[in-house]
Amino acid sequence: MAKKGISNRKRTPISELIPTRLIEPCERPPVPAITVRPQRFRSFYVLFQLLGLFLGNAWLRMRGRKSAPRREERTIKYLQRLGMLWIRVAQTLTMRGSILSTSFGQRLLDLRDRGGACGFASIRKTIEGELGRPLEEVFDRFEEKPFSATTVSQLHRARLRKEQVWTAVKIQQPLAEEIFDRDLKLLRRIIGFMKFFSILTGMRWDELFHELKEIKVRELNYYYEAAALETLEKNLEKEPVYVPRVFRKYCRKRVLVMEFIQGALLSDLVAMRQNDPQRLEAWLQANNIELRKVARRLFHSTLRQVFAHNFFHGDMNTTNIILLRDSHIAVIECRSAGSLEVESLKKQELFLRALSEREYVLAAEIYFLLASRLPRVDLNTVKEKLMRVWRVWETRVHIKNLPYEQKSLTFMTGQVNRVVHDSQFAPLWSFTKLTCTWVHLDNALGVLAPELNYLNQLKLYYRNAERRENFSKLFHLPSRMASALAALQQVPKRTSEYTLFREALMRRQAQVVQGSASKLDAIIAAGFAFFSFLSLVVGGFLLLTFSMRYLHIALEPLLGRQLSWLAHRLPVMGLGAWLLLFAAVGFLFGFFHTQKKRFERQEFGQQDNSAASET
Repeated sequence: MAKKGISNRKRTPISELIPTRLIEPCERPPVPAITVRPQRFRSFYVLFQLLGLFLGNAWLRMRGRKSAPRREERTIKYLQRLGMLWIRVAQTLTMRGSILSTSFGQRLLDLRDRGGACGFASIRKTIEGELGRPLEEVFDRFEEKPFSATTVSQLHRARLRKEQVWTAVKIQQPLAEEIFDRDLKLLRRIIGFMKFFSILTGMRWDELFHELKEIKVRELNYYYEAAALETLEKNLEKEPVYVPRVFRKYCRKRVLVMEFIQGALLSDLVAMRQNDPQRLEAWLQANNIELRKVARRLFHSTLRQVFAHNFFHGDMNTTNIILLRDSHIAVIECRSAGSLEVESLKKQELFLRALSEREYVLAAEIYFLLASRLPRVDLNTVKEKLMRVWRVWETRVHIKNLPYEQKSLTFMTGQVNRVVHDSQFAPLWSFTKLTCTWVHLDNALGVLAPELNYLNQLKLYYRNAERRENFSKLFHLPSRMASALAALQQVPKRTSEYTLFREALMRRQAQVVQGSASKLDAIIAAGFAFFSFLSLVVGGFLLLTFSMRYLHIALEPLLGRQLSWLAHRLPVMGLGAWLLLFAAVGFLFGFFHTQKKRFERQEFGQQDNSAASET
């Protein structure tokens, strides 16, 4: 929730910030019409499409590097054809790999599922079935043609009869939930196949499936989106960032009614910059819009959503950001909102603060604390690689003429992903929505202000956050003085929290030593295993030599000429000497084998202790 007393200024009503049209309705391509049919063979269709995507891209890859653009375009096309769930699968996997730092990775994460519009008769049926009354009793105007559509929903412009307010009505398409359920079952079978054949076991497929399963709960039940929009509106009520008002009494599971905000989509700005830059420049001047100021406001608002409110818009792509007059902005259609567990949120904030202050050693330690479990690797080596990535990123950030994609937070995250993936760190699927938020922010900043210095803006955010906190303390000074005694009682609790944090950090550091000791144990165990095997080989050779001399067995057909020559070169010994030699070899074999088992037990014991310390 927003903190009271931080600022008493009133923001401009949104009705005074409506800009002139950047793109006329007739310039937009119409939403294609579709016919709703039962999806009996949906699983076969999806499997056929996935197989075609995989085989086609494999063939293009064999033809050389120049085929990369074609592979990317095919992937985008196939994903849009398959729909929302498969786009989310691709986006989630992208956030794990180094592809995140590429332009294709950023384009993929900004991808929206696009679909056609079903007939208005079925839309009317859905609305009246959800509201329990005729459509005309709620709306006196309802545009039958939608202005936007995805594979699961479509948006219509309508005016409420009682409130006389123009709204955007989001309606879930028929069979959307059925299609999603079929795709989810198919995804479960595919993940089961991957687990059965031990394909990429480090990806933690069960956690990935759990995260994707949550999409159905969040995005196919519009009560969740209504609540998310209301929370964002309350948190951002004192900022120049607007959120559409939700008309709760008209919202249902499959119908969402929210305020229609007239403005220019950021995606329209991108298109206009390519097609008619002079027209865009005239529009910006006429509406007093400074793109750099818009970028700063969006940047700081996003960080406040994450760290001040712990509730952030998780789908803030260029189609969900609206430009208003005087460099104000609005964010719409919050299909995905996120929050973090308090301890993880604090670690994320400390991590970014350490990066902004160039304390890369501390940043690496905090990054290790964010990991769900640490692999059996030398963490000092991983730390050096991470610090190298951050130093290169710092250098890139200060180069103004460098393309924004090569100095963004997303680029740095992709390079970090490459390091931790090569070091076999387990993926953190619980941070998927936060990573997606950073990616969408980066894509928007690349459009608005590609020369923006990320590190300087981070430092400015933390400086302003400290000022707001100090102002809040001064504003509430009388009440704080009255509650000083109660605050003193919290000292043991805060000390305990700090101790817990330090203990976790010490456990991570201890695992570096444990990992090194475990490696040494493994090397020693391998050495003893080699000597035990060598003693067994020597014992076998001596047994064959003994058989040759006392049983007159020819060795050359068995051992070859060289080993037979060596057997003949051994000195002549009596039976007692042979028995002592066999006993010595047997003793050495038993000693080496016992020591091998001992060091193997120590190695796995350290691994178990490390796992126990994690829990």
